[in-house]
Amino acid sequence: MRPIRISPSTIWLFLDCPRCFWLHMNKKVRRPSGPFPSLPSGMDNILKVHFDKHRKDDTLPEELAGKFEGRLFRDVGKLDVWRNNFRGLRYLDEKSGITLTGALDDLFVTSDSKYAPLDFKTRGFPRKEDTHKHYQHQMDLYSFLLEKNSMDPANYAILIFYHPLNVEDNHNVIFNADTVKVPVDRNHGEKIFLDAIKCILGDEPKGSDNCNYCKWNLSHEVDGPAQDAKKKNNLSDFI
Repeated sequence: MRPIRISPSTIWLFLDCPRCFWLHMNKKVRRPSGPFPSLPSGMDNILKVHFDKHRKDDTLPEELAGKFEGRLFRDVGKLDVWRNNFRGLRYLDEKSGITLTGALDDLFVTSDSKYAPLDFKTRGFPRKEDTHKHYQHQMDLYSFLLEKNSMDPANYAILIFYHPLNVEDNHNVIFNADTVKVPVDRNHGEKIFLDAIKCILGDEPKGSDNCNYCKWNLSHEVDGPAQDAKKKNNLSDFI
């Protein structure tokens, strides 16, 4: 069996539509995607430099100071690996041979030596009261990954939402930082990982009436292996 690697983003696809996830993982048929915004990636990079400076000085940045008791994770070598999208924090399910990986932005160590994943989110506007809930599965999976890597996870993760406030006369853009403590459930992280594995190894799920991608794809499907090339071309045209 070829090596299979999944991440919180691909598991989000599974939660959104099992059929699209199955096609993505098994047939390399991917949903069409638009241009990837570069601002969040650029913000992530400078925020990591910002946090690394505080790590070196053994201080907490203003986003955390006075809000949490603890410190930033000190092993920069390990953190650099875990931040890498192609390496990341990982766990191999030996039964299926499928690996779960997650690229951490940072890691917070609580005063009682537990580990809380810390993630940066850049937005164009202030977060809503329930915005953090959209990232619940990601944080649960990170908690599960920490446990599987012999790191006792905290019962929460930390999300920091940044959004622009105004531009000063010297062209500096001022961002607001909104820090949110998110309860996590490592057992839920394990469950959705195992559910995703079952989906990959099972038969192709039925298309969902709620998925616009499935609606389009199903409208172009025809029976019989002789039509596979035609169906593939139709999907390629759409992409």
